[in-house]
Amino acid sequence: MANDSVIIGAQSGSDRVLAAAGRGHGSAPVRDAVRIAVEHGFRPNVDFIFGLPGESSEDQEASLRLAADLADLGARIHTHTFMPLPGTPWRDAEPAFIPLATMRELDRLAQRGDAYGHWRKQAEHAARLAETAKAYPRRARRRRTTDRWRPRPEPPQVRAAA
Repeated sequence: MANDSVIIGAQSGSDRVLAAAGRGHGSAPVRDAVRIAVEHGFRPNVDFIFGLPGESSEDQEASLRLAADLADLGARIHTHTFMPLPGTPWRDAEPAFIPLATMRELDRLAQRGDAYGHWRKQAEHAARLAETAKAYPRRARRRRTTDRWRPRPEPPQVRAAA
């Protein structure tokens, strides 16, 4: 029996969130990767994280749309809830709110057999981790959340005196 699974780390269907997280890809390459994997006989498992710092309801809707589209192509969606894990750039970031409508859609995908994961349990862990991180603040600057993300301005040019 051969391995026919491949894991693809989409993380989000929102290009804005992917850029802020420094993922190095947008949502279109994720769709292409799933399509190519399916064409070659693989069953892609695509990771999505809901509740990323600064994630808006529009970002979550984009993720849900992409997840449903990928499931229709033949992928299984591995759902996660953002957890501010120690040792990561967002260890002390607040998880974004996950509305009931998003939870229902994740449950619907799971009931169809198109999604799996422990995102509800992870949401409980995320709240505890966020509280613990507040008790132990880090000394270094933290990664920006998406609501404050902007490209860095170019440094000023220094001219040599003539």
